[in-house]
Amino acid sequence: MNSDTSILAVRLADAGGWTDRAAVVDERTGEVHRHREVHARARALAEEFLRCGIGAGDHVGFLVGDRPEWMPAFLALHAVGAVPLIVNPDLDVHVQARMLDILPTRYVISYRDGALSVERLSPRPSDSPDDHVQEAAASRYYLYSSGTTGIPKAVAHTSADLPFFHEAVGGPNGLDITADDTIVSLSQYYFTYGFNNQFVYPLFSGAAVVLSPQRRNEEGFVDSLHRHGGTLAFSVPSALARLADHVESAAVERPVALRAIVSAGEPLPETVAARLEERWQVPVLNQIGSTEVGNAFCVNGVTHRAAGTAGFVCPGYEVELRGDPGLPSPTVGPQHKVGAVWVSGPTVARRAVTADGTRELLVDGWLETKDYGYWADNGGLVVVGRTDDFLHVGGISMSAVEIEAVLRSCADVEDCAVLAPLVEGVSTLSALVVLAPSAGDQDACFAALRTHLRRHLEPFRIPKRWTLVAEIPRTGSGKIMRHKLSSVLGGGKPGMVR
Repeated sequence: MNSDTSILAVRLADAGGWTDRAAVVDERTGEVHRHREVHARARALAEEFLRCGIGAGDHVGFLVGDRPEWMPAFLALHAVGAVPLIVNPDLDVHVQARMLDILPTRYVISYRDGALSVERLSPRPSDSPDDHVQEAAASRYYLYSSGTTGIPKAVAHTSADLPFFHEAVGGPNGLDITADDTIVSLSQYYFTYGFNNQFVYPLFSGAAVVLSPQRRNEEGFVDSLHRHGGTLAFSVPSALARLADHVESAAVERPVALRAIVSAGEPLPETVAARLEERWQVPVLNQIGSTEVGNAFCVNGVTHRAAGTAGFVCPGYEVELRGDPGLPSPTVGPQHKVGAVWVSGPTVARRAVTADGTRELLVDGWLETKDYGYWADNGGLVVVGRTDDFLHVGGISMSAVEIEAVLRSCADVEDCAVLAPLVEGVSTLSALVVLAPSAGDQDACFAALRTHLRRHLEPFRIPKRWTLVAEIPRTGSGKIMRHKLSSVLGGGKPGMVR
């Protein structure tokens, strides 16, 4: 057995003197698992997996969830040369099956009745290796895109990428993570963001991570930070907006050990960051990354920060803004040119796998991220939105993200989304709104919203139709699932038409 991931991590732990420091804290039981215990458990699990028949090159569905067993089991799979396919264990079983069918999955490891369970799957005709599978060497693993388009794709990375991931975000120019840090992450292991927050950074820095098998709400998130002395809080903009509401309404004190809040997944409204920074007096640090890159490629650090942006380009990566999408944005101004974001670097995946086969991702070594942005005067990258975040109404292109940010800055709005469905054959700017519990009369709220928008947006960017909904469909990483908005619109309660 051999695993470059495990060997490197053990050597780092020995050199850093953190083998006896906490690696994983189980929020359910309060149990603490130290780094040396994690690696010892990984060695034992590797022997068990070999006895179960798992070997080099086997694709293994990994549906363990956020539990202490996750880290040693993942390391054990790499030790035997298997290829983990990291899947959300809480998804519908049919969705899980479709995701695992993308690749020739031989085994599934899950968590049942308080223990890890290994299931061998029946061979399929499609299980004969192809070029992509041959490339899936022993140190590879697969993560799936978060599904904003509804079409999941599996993207491979290798253990050789992990040190780059840690250096980009956890290194001296980023969060400067050390063995004295305790991480609390809203995003879970099966998302790229959570994979790095909860696995890579603790593995390479000696930090501890506090795990909960259930996704935390804002009250639970704050409670975890307080009870476990969290120093770094990783979240997403939509959840941070709810956190800001909770902190302000309940007058929640800052967790004493907290030194930074990190946001990723979608553009962070400056108003949300400002509210938390004012209340808790800690920096809210935005970043941008992707499953294809494997982690963030632009980062704000604790000492190296570009306020109001997704941060500076990480060492080893290059970012270019290409073309002119012709997407006017009044907040940008004529001095800033909006372009499509392309990235190149040592960890960018060359291809992805979908149900329709292998898809090449790169053009001359560069990945088009499907984001649009511009360079701020302070050198940071400002992300305006994604390709599917732009709406075309009356011959004018506009950013849904920007309109949504203005809407969310209104106290009566808990969440929202903007779309442009065809109404009698004409694209019509429409808003889906989740009103805050404290909101009063519905008609008065919608009227106040329109007044609020008039102060901040041109008339053509103010929604003409308003619909009250119970929730906005989002991925687990907080991104709006825009392909589902039309069906939500049909099931909502009309507010008003102007």
